[in-house]
Amino acid sequence: MSETLFGGAIVFLQDMGFFDVVLPFLLVFTIFFGILEKTKIFGTEGKDNHPKKNLNAMTAFVVAFFVLAAKEVVAAIQNSLPLVALVLLAILCFLMLIGAFFTSKEEFNFMEFFKDWKAPIAALLLLSVVLIFIYAVGWSGILLGFLFPGGGKNTDYFIIGAFVVAMAGIVFYVVGGKSDNGGDDD
Repeated sequence: MSETLFGGAIVFLQDMGFFDVVLPFLLVFTIFFGILEKTKIFGTEGKDNHPKKNLNAMTAFVVAFFVLAAKEVVAAIQNSLPLVALVLLAILCFLMLIGAFFTSKEEFNFMEFFKDWKAPIAALLLLSVVLIFIYAVGWSGILLGFLFPGGGKNTDYFIIGAFVVAMAGIVFYVVGGKSDNGGDDD
């Protein structure tokens, strides 16, 4: 990668520890500080009830340093975030393909288009993010060993069973849905 100027800059930042120290620290600090500011766990101050920024910042600072001290957590962050970004990119490409079928004269609302599928799509995305973090932490081997005891000899049965359960869930969701006609039978 170092054959180009920007590739060399990335290698330099890697060697300096930018991706191992600075970026994970900033990410964890920002997320924790934002959550503490939003939830106001440590209380408020002043007439306008502003959150206590000094306590929130110090707590986020300490938590971010603890995360840096745990090399496994930093490695999990480094392994999982690119995969989560890949899932987001796939979703964006899917939405662009759907939007391509509509003319510019029509107003296309993605949320309206997927109104009946919000919960299943959200569940699928949550499951994918959980699986990404299980993989990033290194628990995928343990999970696969639990799901496929005996060295993976019964994987075909598991895949067939998972497929049948998924299809049954889809059929149940589609057939079991409420009708939109409001009880009018024409």
